[in-house]
Amino acid sequence: MRTDLLLSLILHILALVALLIGTPFNPKVKIDTDDVIKVSLASMPSNRLAAAKPAIVSKPIIAEETPALVPDSKSSQKAKSIEKPKPKKKEEKKKKTALEKGLEEKLGVEGGVKDVSENLGIGSPFGGAAIDNASFDYPYWFIQAFTKIERNWSNPVYANQPMICIIYFQVIRSGRIIKIEIEQPSGIDTFDRACERAVKLSEPLPPLPDDFSDEIIGIHLEFPYVPQ
Repeated sequence: MRTDLLLSLILHILALVALLIGTPFNPKVKIDTDDVIKVSLASMPSNRLAAAKPAIVSKPIIAEETPALVPDSKSSQKAKSIEKPKPKKKEEKKKKTALEKGLEEKLGVEGGVKDVSENLGIGSPFGGAAIDNASFDYPYWFIQAFTKIERNWSNPVYANQPMICIIYFQVIRSGRIIKIEIEQPSGIDTFDRACERAVKLSEPLPPLPDDFSDEIIGIHLEFPYVPQ
C-alpha cells in the first residue's frame, strides 16, 4: 500500500514538471498607470523633416571687380603730350678762343696743358691763360704773376678790328723768365712787341712754390684787343 502511494506521488510530480516545462513562464508585472505618460508617435514625412532642419549654406565670396576706367580722349591726348619728351635743343658750339685753338696742337704733342684762365681775376685785360704742367695748382701764384704783368702792359695800337696775340714764356724755380716768344702773332707787329715787352718787364716773377717738385713751368698768355 505504501508502495502504491509513493508511486502515485512520483507520477504526480513528473506530470507537474512536464506541465511546467511545456508552458512558458510569463510573469505579469502590475504597472501603475498613474506614473505612465502616454505619448502618441506619428511618422513624419521625410520632406518635413528636411524642412524642419534648416540647411547651412555657405555664402560664396564674390571678388569685387574694379570697373575699368575708360580714358577720356582729351585727357589721353593731354597725357601723351606730357609724356612725349621735348626734343633737345642742339647745343650751340662754344666758340673757341685763340688760346684754345693755339693749344690744341700742343695738347696732342706735349700733353698736360691746363687752362688757368679762372686765375686772371675780375677786370683782367688778358683773354685767357694756360700752363704746360697740369700738376701746377697754385692759384695765388698765378694771381701774383698776372697782376705784375698787367701793370707793365700798355697798348700802343688803335685799330678798327679785334686782334689777339699769345705770348709763351717759361719760368724757373727762382721766378726768372728764361724764354719768351710770340706764339701767335696778331698781324700787327707793334702790338705783338708790346705784349712781349710786358712779360719781359715783369721779370722776375714770384718764385715757384717750395712744395712744387718740378723746376720749370711754361705759360701761354693771351693779349686781346677790342676796338672801342
